[in-house]
Amino acid sequence: MADSIEKQNLLLWFSYLHGLQNACSFNTSVKNLDLLTFANSKIVSIAPSANEQAQLIVNAKSAPGFDISTADLATYATFEALLDHFNPLPTYVAAYLQTFAPSSLGGGSLVDFLNASVTVAFPGGSAGPIWGTSLQMLQSVMPAVCFSSKLQVAVAKTVDDGTKKVTDLVNQIATLG
Repeated sequence: MADSIEKQNLLLWFSYLHGLQNACSFNTSVKNLDLLTFANSKIVSIAPSANEQAQLIVNAKSAPGFDISTADLATYATFEALLDHFNPLPTYVAAYLQTFAPSSLGGGSLVDFLNASVTVAFPGGSAGPIWGTSLQMLQSVMPAVCFSSKLQVAVAKTVDDGTKKVTDLVNQIATLG
């Protein structure tokens, strides 16, 4: 699983988020923000002027390679939302979690996996071996500030809730925090 495309995609998403943060280097306060704070920062707070927004667009084109426009900066309020427009974090989280699912869900469609009950996808709940492995692997890929212990506790409750679907779990993880 170390070299899976699903893992690489999730790692790449956070690399892109770092890249967007670096693209905002014209605002010296950005370098002091942790990744979660940056992800949830309002774009217009980081780049309030037309000149700063133009610089962000140029920098983002160079690295991480996004062709964004001023309309994108107006449409997507936060850097996470902007990045999700190009690379939806929930899809990457879901695809990665699916690699740990039981064989009945692991090789099927992502849509079927997302619609499955968490109790089917993670038998044994948060104390079960499948979730244990999934949790460890998420911890190894997601920055700790974005997959905090507080979020992990909340996610464990979702894994234990038989009324929830995998999509609920994925969306909870992808909110970051």
